[in-house]
Amino acid sequence: MRIVFISDLHSNIYAVEALDKELKNKNYDYIYCLGDIVGYGANPKEVVDWVIENVDFSLRGNHDTLISDAEPIDMHNPYTLKAAYYNMEVLEDRHKDYLKSLPKDFENDSMVLTHDEPCIPGSMEYITKIKEAYDTFSAFRQSLCFYGHTHLPGIFEKENYEVFYKRDSKIFLKEGNKYLINPGSVGQPRDKDPRLSYIIFDSENNVVEFYRAEYDVEKAARDILNAGLPAIFANRLFRGV
Repeated sequence: MRIVFISDLHSNIYAVEALDKELKNKNYDYIYCLGDIVGYGANPKEVVDWVIENVDFSLRGNHDTLISDAEPIDMHNPYTLKAAYYNMEVLEDRHKDYLKSLPKDFENDSMVLTHDEPCIPGSMEYITKIKEAYDTFSAFRQSLCFYGHTHLPGIFEKENYEVFYKRDSKIFLKEGNKYLINPGSVGQPRDKDPRLSYIIFDSENNVVEFYRAEYDVEKAARDILNAGLPAIFANRLFRGV
């Protein structure tokens, strides 16, 4: 089975359209989204509609929770809140109902899915360092955990008592090891590469492949500015930060 994992689309329809075009040339069975479909960007309706039509399974991220009013959430950044209020006004009730209906996490015998981290899904904690990853591995019994939130593509691998961080484009997973796998962000990459990011996990061959694709950053930034949203959300797209 080949699963496309995406995360952090953040109302960026131009990145999503580029992803859609990219996936037409890929071999896969399912698309899973790890949350934060909305927020930051200027085109939440179009992005939610794309997810509804194309994604087989999705989680609810913290921005989705805030904008759909799914449950109380503690977010105070004034720039983030301004973008969130804009997204709230633009989205129709059906979009918000869809976001509300999404779970914060999922697990089966082989994997765990979460937006932020598996210890307390919805905590908005980040896993970006070896120490954070090491502490997190004890939170799940399965060998695989797929997560988003950081906007940073990469894999933490635990082998015996050591944890390693990997950024190779193709990574073979070893039997007996544990993995924290992040596909990066479609709509707002933060690894100093402005191209959208996603992965394909091949469960039969036990391999994860990372992919990048160009999209029209100028149009996405222009829409953010034309909507009156904070310029920081437009400017960072050009630098991938």
